[in-house]
Amino acid sequence: MQDTVTYSTAKVAVSEFMDREFENFPKKLHLQFLNFFSELSTYEEEGVKLRPNILFTNNIDFVAKTIPNCYRISLFSDTVTEVKFNYHIKKLAPFCKHNWIIFVNIKENDITYGICRVLNSIKEQNLSKLIFSSSVLKERSDKISIVHVEPISNYTINLKSLKGEKLSINNTLDDTKVTDWETEIKEFVDASFSKLRTTEKKLNEIKTMYENVFDSVFKNIHGALCVIVDKDYEDNGFFSDGVWLKEPISFSKLFLRTKTYNESKLTAFCELFMDMLDYDGITIVDNTGRIRAYNVFVESNTRNINVVGGARKRAAYTVINSRRKRIIGVYFQSHDGEMFYKAVKK
Repeated sequence: MQDTVTYSTAKVAVSEFMDREFENFPKKLHLQFLNFFSELSTYEEEGVKLRPNILFTNNIDFVAKTIPNCYRISLFSDTVTEVKFNYHIKKLAPFCKHNWIIFVNIKENDITYGICRVLNSIKEQNLSKLIFSSSVLKERSDKISIVHVEPISNYTINLKSLKGEKLSINNTLDDTKVTDWETEIKEFVDASFSKLRTTEKKLNEIKTMYENVFDSVFKNIHGALCVIVDKDYEDNGFFSDGVWLKEPISFSKLFLRTKTYNESKLTAFCELFMDMLDYDGITIVDNTGRIRAYNVFVESNTRNINVVGGARKRAAYTVINSRRKRIIGVYFQSHDGEMFYKAVKK
């Protein structure tokens, strides 16, 4: 006798979530979205892994008008009786690599597909965060429907609505891989600037910039390892196998100490930081936000703990369990999207 197990519970949960948020969600669109849903987390185009974010709404014009510097490009349209959701999403998905979000605007008998993003500084919040923190949009949540669908990893997709509802769909049987991405990143970012002394406004700006950098890393880099050390850390050989910068790169000096800053310079150094994270090995930063080293390797020592994963994960746990002074924490991200931030054991 053979049992067949499906993720029908997840299908029902997603279906009910959309029904609650949209009073008249077109039936054919609903069915095609559900059929395509499982592909979102593992979607590829010509061998390039993509995690397309989709924004369902009934008033993209008002959203774009409300969010400063928000731009939208409408590209396809359907009627509610002739829906080609899969076709349009596949045509739009490659644009998500550069932080565009796909929108699906449902207006009476018409469905419009396109892309949108906010064109602001790298030290400002992205479109999704601006939408869900907008008091103007929240005040109209009885009339405006918004659902943001975001693939987080190869096995997790999150849904969030303007009304504050959240749903996380996980298709993994390993509970240790189920991660609250926002919480993990916040802990990592807080630790990365725990000893930076500046105004609250400027500290929030640089933390937002860091979050944006790691949001791009998470979406576009298939594996990263970043270690935070204390600002007074001096290596005694543990991290000797790597490239230590003679002059650490300080993000705070790029724009925090002046009234004006060079956006192009800031963006260029953020891209450099992401390139370092994309290298094999560990990138080392300190708790004032300075980049200290990259392409660093440690001799893995995980004999006494059960670590399932490759060399990057073994290196992460080697550092976590090293109990070395002035090493604070480890950010780990695997090729399939598993991620965590853990403090080094004392």
